Amino acid sequence: MSSIIKVKNGKGEHWKAIYDLPKFVDGTRHRTSKTFPVGTPLKTVKEFVAQKELEAVRGLSLENNPKITFEALGNIYFKTYTEFLSPSTLNGYKAVYYNSKPHGILNYFGKSQVRNIKTRNIQDYINLLSSKVSPKSVRNYVLMLNVLFDLAVTEHLIQREANPMLGKLVLPKNQRKPVEAYNLEEFYLLLELAEKDDNPNIELIMNLALLSGVRRGEMCGLKWCNVNLEEGYINIVENRIRVNKETTIKAPKTHSGTRKIYIPQRLVNILKKYHNQYMLNKMKYGKNFVDSDYVLVKETGEPYTPQGVTNCYVRFLERHSDKIRYLKFHGLRHTYASVLIEQGENPKTVQHNLGHSDVALTLQIYSHTYESAQKNAAMKLDETIENIRNTG
Repeated sequence: MSSIIKVKNGKGEHWKAIYDLPKFVDGTRHRTSKTFPVGTPLKTVKEFVAQKELEAVRGLSLENNPKITFEALGNIYFKTYTEFLSPSTLNGYKAVYYNSKPHGILNYFGKSQVRNIKTRNIQDYINLLSSKVSPKSVRNYVLMLNVLFDLAVTEHLIQREANPMLGKLVLPKNQRKPVEAYNLEEFYLLLELAEKDDNPNIELIMNLALLSGVRRGEMCGLKWCNVNLEEGYINIVENRIRVNKETTIKAPKTHSGTRKIYIPQRLVNILKKYHNQYMLNKMKYGKNFVDSDYVLVKETGEPYTPQGVTNCYVRFLERHSDKIRYLKFHGLRHTYASVLIEQGENPKTVQHNLGHSDVALTLQIYSHTYESAQKNAAMKLDETIENIRNTG
């Protein structure tokens, strides 16, 4: 609680204000005082104290602020504020913060006092990052800095107005590469090769990827309880990911990632076949069967990991390298989207099925495919006009 007292010295009587500031980071009391010149009206002193009390409540008062280093701020964050982060998010934050290279956040800012870091220092760091990592990765580093400087405000280490991340920062443009997808002929060939392949699970993997567009982790997280074979749809509600050598479950990447996808009859029939096999294996192995309810499992019921799916896919392509070119597994998702677009599917439907948060993102990623589809539409219109003219 603040107080105002009268003190004397050689110059006469003065007013002295004693007031609290926000507590130090370690929780100890932060109290200070100010002595006013002789003749200062009591009203002025009271107004000063009232202002300081208001600033303290708002977290703006930083007199006698401790000289906390950026490293100490990072320690506070990772010790206290990461309890409810998903494993993948926490892993990503640690990767950019503790990066042992010179452009790692801790290496670059660690010894600096938090209150001395300005917007221009952040911009210098961004310029360095731009020469070391991709534009997308630069944004990951900047995101971590935003989190830490927001914490600095919360902990009363800097004023809100002094947050260097609020300044005008210039980031490198994110040069999105054109998507790589299989063409329609390759699309059919992949389905045909998968149907005849020796691996009993590759048919399911390839058809799920090419006929529903699900991500690798979503495929591994799909359970039979979220498959409706009567109505012909699957519900995407789980995402199995691998973090620090452990497989864990998390919700899809965005709210839009939780979605219902209607699937073609071909995939329905394949799922029926695999569900029957699941039940047969359950009876065959009895207590030794892992009844996890996951769709994509090994013979004894153990669910596939995302890396297991990738390994299975890579070996499949190696077996057929004389017939089909190699694309990363994510290329199957791009192929699904491209096939829908080429068939004239509404962009909103493509966005929904892919689980994108915004249709603008879908249009941006597949801009080249949409342009080709628009050209084809124009050519078809020419053909229609020509046919009408010839029959007229």
